[in-house]
Amino acid sequence: MTEKTVKSVRRVFEVLELFHQEQRPLPAKEIARRLDYPLTSTHALLKSMQELGYADFNPSDWTYRPSSRLPAIVAWVADLLDREPNILEFMDALNRETRETVNISRRLDTQVKILHGLESRHIVGISVKHGTQMPVTQSLTGIATLAEMPAPERDAFIARIGQSDQQQAIASNQEQIADILEELADQGTVCRCDLFIEGIGAVCVPVLTRTAETLVIGVVGPSERITQHQAQHRAAIARLAAEHRIQTLHPLPSPGAATARSA
Repeated sequence: MTEKTVKSVRRVFEVLELFHQEQRPLPAKEIARRLDYPLTSTHALLKSMQELGYADFNPSDWTYRPSSRLPAIVAWVADLLDREPNILEFMDALNRETRETVNISRRLDTQVKILHGLESRHIVGISVKHGTQMPVTQSLTGIATLAEMPAPERDAFIARIGQSDQQQAIASNQEQIADILEELADQGTVCRCDLFIEGIGAVCVPVLTRTAETLVIGVVGPSERITQHQAQHRAAIARLAAEHRIQTLHPLPSPGAATARSA
């Protein structure tokens, strides 16, 4: 958690995550206890959510629950994935074959956001949290989303986000970004381990939706396992993409001919 996180905003989402975990109405007292919040501020937060239309209050048992307005404002995300059944089937097949976490993300200006994910089938794996956002230049997935940009536009974009203290160090590493994008253009996939977070590796592939939007699918796992199996994961991506008629941003090797570069 960064120091720049606004406490009140963080608490709203922690409350929503608690509702998601419990899937039942909850009283303010229990929410305060479970999340270790002051009871007074918990009441104020829930009351604000109610007044804004994002929570319902039941006076008979003094419980709150998320209102129907809440899922409605993010329904477009689910609709996007519902319109792309082949992409979801592709992700499921990748998850079953690689046994690693598989997620799909989109770029939202200078951030990259996980839209959907499937957990690792290994006993030890990398967990996925839907809705997680990261700076574009601080994740392999984020850098992969830049592959759709023409070079001049991409350079201007990186220069702009490089003015941010949070992303400056990474955005200034043009050679690293260029190397990742070169590998994508050459192989259609890219693999890196320990790039920004020690112990985590990924193989990423940018795919195109029916509306020509670029999303990035990642096979994510412990670095040692990803390094050991990256060739197999790239081959699985190529073969399964062909089977599920997935359009990728860059051409993939024909199934069975995928090659691997050093991660």
